[in-house]
Amino acid sequence: MSENQTPSSSAARPVPFETVLRADAMLTPGGVVADAELAFDGSGRITYAGSARPDADSSSDRVVHDLAGHVLMPGLVNGHTHSAMTLLRGVSDDEGFMPWLAAVQALEQHLTHDDVEVGLQLAMVEMIETGTTAFADMYHWDAELIELVRAAGMRALVAVASFAPDAVGFPGVSPWNGAEATEQTEALAEQFADDAHVRIAYGPHAPYTCPPEFLRDIARRAVERGIPIHTHISESAAEVSQIVEQYGATPADHLDALGLFDAEVLAAHCVHLTAGEIARFAEAGVAVSHNPVSNLKLGNGIAPLPDWQAAGLRISLGTDSVASNNTLDLFEEIKVGTILHRGAREDAAIVRASDVLDIATRRGAEAIGFSETGALEAGRLADVIALDVTGSAAVPFEAASLVSHLGFAATGADVRHVFIGGRHVYADGEHLTLDADAIRARAAEARARLVAAR
Repeated sequence: MSENQTPSSSAARPVPFETVLRADAMLTPGGVVADAELAFDGSGRITYAGSARPDADSSSDRVVHDLAGHVLMPGLVNGHTHSAMTLLRGVSDDEGFMPWLAAVQALEQHLTHDDVEVGLQLAMVEMIETGTTAFADMYHWDAELIELVRAAGMRALVAVASFAPDAVGFPGVSPWNGAEATEQTEALAEQFADDAHVRIAYGPHAPYTCPPEFLRDIARRAVERGIPIHTHISESAAEVSQIVEQYGATPADHLDALGLFDAEVLAAHCVHLTAGEIARFAEAGVAVSHNPVSNLKLGNGIAPLPDWQAAGLRISLGTDSVASNNTLDLFEEIKVGTILHRGAREDAAIVRASDVLDIATRRGAEAIGFSETGALEAGRLADVIALDVTGSAAVPFEAASLVSHLGFAATGADVRHVFIGGRHVYADGEHLTLDADAIRARAAEARARLVAAR
């Protein structure tokens, strides 16, 4: 990379009026731009996205990054994960959903607050390295953990996980039971109101772990306070059977009867929704997270993405946790999320790479509440990533083939630069906001302790 100014010298100078990125091609809402230029001002808002301007170097108020051999696209948005579970990577890899869940929850009983902290930081290291700039998360969250997200420069919709009013979800991490987690959610929502990088959500885990009156109370609070809800719905056939047997309704119908969909809801998985439930979700504006790799790995089935699209659902793309995936690389989700439905429906045109790229960026950003991001166009916030296209898997590269390359060939390992709100957080493989080596070392130590305690 050649540039007028290095990141280290940039820190010593006043914020420039405009930062300019020049690349071989760029993905924009209007299509692919060759010989591209993206510019953003000191507030991190995009001022120009188009063909390279010949006079871009003429002003002393500009810092120009020459990214020859690279392409630009919006930062990726992870619509559903559990970041701190990076410490549980590889646990129970070859078991079905319910046995897997039992094994994971048994280990979670040994987690400490320090474990959650380093697990979150390790997840952010991996997400930034692979091009993710925003994520929706459900786990234990408090102000200290949220500040780690803000310090790293990422954006997050954070849902404080809860299970029942008197159930303590993570006893080694926090004494909060479900009722206290609900109160803490509301306090955090007030504390971080209008924060450009953080949104707060209620996190009732699922209808099979949360009693009806608890869910009804959260739904009422969510409507009254305007706080969204992030939950799991119809992830497995076993879950659907359990809820039907227990309550006489499918999970979605059960939650609907409790008033959940009167609030803003982000629903993870939704593998086994009926056609009527899909229509109801579309009518209510429920956002769903498609997690194809996790769904496949746990044997939970194939969520009907083409049907969601036809119904006009709000859709994001997620990895789920690395305990069920085992990476946070959204490029893997993009490829699998495209070709999976082609094979299942025997129709190569049923899902296009461009559709899934849009879900992984603009539509995902809208689904988790960061609608000013997700696309490279003037007026939006500059959440942008640069990928190297000089490697063997990209050659021969032509700008006209950018969507094909990003959809079917690119991986997170190709990401070289990440800007979030115009802030350079990853430069040529170097983290600028996180001490990646120290975090990896701490995470390895924490995992060793967890294994010993098992």
